[in-house]
Amino acid sequence: MKRILHPFTSALRELFRRWGTLLTLLVLYLAMIGSMYQFIATREATVWQLFLSVLFALAAPVLFLIIQTMAARYNQGSQGAWSLFGGSLRDFWKLLMISLPLVLIAVLAVYLFGKIETAAPAATVREAARALPSPPRPVTPKPQAVSWQSVVVTTIEYLLFCLVLPLAAIHLWVGTARDGLKQTFKRFLRTLVRAYAPRPVLIYAIGFVFFALAPYFLIVTKTPVNSAWLDAGLLAARLLLAVLFSLIGWVVTVSALGEPGEAGSKIDVAQPNEGAGHVPAEA
Repeated sequence: MKRILHPFTSALRELFRRWGTLLTLLVLYLAMIGSMYQFIATREATVWQLFLSVLFALAAPVLFLIIQTMAARYNQGSQGAWSLFGGSLRDFWKLLMISLPLVLIAVLAVYLFGKIETAAPAATVREAARALPSPPRPVTPKPQAVSWQSVVVTTIEYLLFCLVLPLAAIHLWVGTARDGLKQTFKRFLRTLVRAYAPRPVLIYAIGFVFFALAPYFLIVTKTPVNSAWLDAGLLAARLLLAVLFSLIGWVVTVSALGEPGEAGSKIDVAQPNEGAGHVPAEA
């Protein structure tokens, strides 16, 4: 547990120590959320609105990749917020290049899952039609059987898009941001194998609670109050906390996954020897 939690505490401590970097990340994150909202809300009625839709559609992934580059680099060295932002603005395209194989896998998976999900309801309807009795008579409704095909497909879908692809992407992003695009391409398969070791999976699972589950429950939870103004204030507070949890949780998780696996073991090995009997150098 010390080896798993040590990267979290170290990354969180370093992030709060660098207030300029944290504020820059928050501004970029809010700009990304605003770009996605404007892309959805802007109607394509005029040429100008169409141009804005395209602009917002391009801005959101660019801001996302800049945030990932900063998350991978902020605890490496002592560079300031502006220097970190400038370097991330210059190198964010490398993260896009290293992600192209994963993007292709995701697009192919969405297509295949869509085919399976559209075929499954048709088969269910045919089976239900065959099971109908020929003489209509009142019968006690029976509980519908569980569609194990849908359960298996949904499970694979969640594992792929919530665990497998994000873990691979984070490790490739961290390697590209710190070591460069060429070196990461050379170690592509080795990086993917290392991404699914027990320690990275546990670190990602712990981080998932903070950057995904906690913001979700903060948004969907309703506080029973009688005042409309108080309800609006509580909603605004919950949204603000959800934004902070998702940003800080994600950035700390990315940084923790970039820590070498031997960091905690070196500490654990060094500590027992400190209390042991000291052998003088003369001996």
